[in-house]
Amino acid sequence: MKWEKKGLLSNCTTIDLDWYKKNTMCPLPYKINENTIRLFLAFCDENNYGRLGYLDLDIENPANILAYSQTPILDVGELGSFDEHGILPASLIKENNDLYMFYTAYQKQISVPYSILSGLALSKDNGETFFRTSNAPILDRINGELHQRSAAEIMKKDGVYKIWYTANIGWIDNGIHTVPKYDIKFLQSDNLFKWDGTPIQSLALKDDEYGLTTPQVFFENGIYKMYYSVRSISKGYRLGYAESEDGITFERMDEKMEIDVSEYGFDSEMICFGKIFKHGSRTYLFYCGNHYGVGGVGYAELVK
Repeated sequence: MKWEKKGLLSNCTTIDLDWYKKNTMCPLPYKINENTIRLFLAFCDENNYGRLGYLDLDIENPANILAYSQTPILDVGELGSFDEHGILPASLIKENNDLYMFYTAYQKQISVPYSILSGLALSKDNGETFFRTSNAPILDRINGELHQRSAAEIMKKDGVYKIWYTANIGWIDNGIHTVPKYDIKFLQSDNLFKWDGTPIQSLALKDDEYGLTTPQVFFENGIYKMYYSVRSISKGYRLGYAESEDGITFERMDEKMEIDVSEYGFDSEMICFGKIFKHGSRTYLFYCGNHYGVGGVGYAELVK
């Protein structure tokens, strides 16, 4: 896969909102109508607490921003809740006329920096607004995954719901501060609201990596194809790619992704949280830049 970078779409300096002052995180593209991609994002305030917003983009030319959310379409949770310190979009699934969003949620802790669990929100108006289906996590703590169950990617296939998500396997010092160590796990269920199965590792860390996250999975030509973010001590964040026959255990083929940081600009230090959007013969890749999105969100287009 060869990608042509198209540049920066937006950051907190290009959009003037009182609730958007820092990072732009976790783009999640959705076809809102025949002419428009709605790019759901976390717009972060001065404390870096994310709230759900969006950019509406021209489907033929995503660099053309048609509109953006003036107020949060999903705000942080109530005091003491698992999502009180920020939320990030993760994945979408449409059931009849209802649009469900799995979202990633932060809550600060004392002995470790934070917990990161998953919530589920519902839109009855095709992505104009969302509300929580519960004030409790859809993926809560379990033995072996006490601090992080996040970035859930949802797919329904053969009547069964499948998710791939980020799960913590410890904490490390990356030379700057204490950070979680995490890989990607798999679960399936016949109930969108209940995930009680035993997690299976889908994707493992290697070398000096300490994070695999934001999986996105397609089923094409009998193969499951996963795009994801890779975090390492030597490089920070980059993007990876893997394939699987069963959708459970994936073989990493990161070299096929063929996109890296730029020489200068908003993505000169890292690229992360990438999500694919396909439109006819065209394939777009939306991703975040330096320092987990402080640089902003940009996009690239597949050329080969």
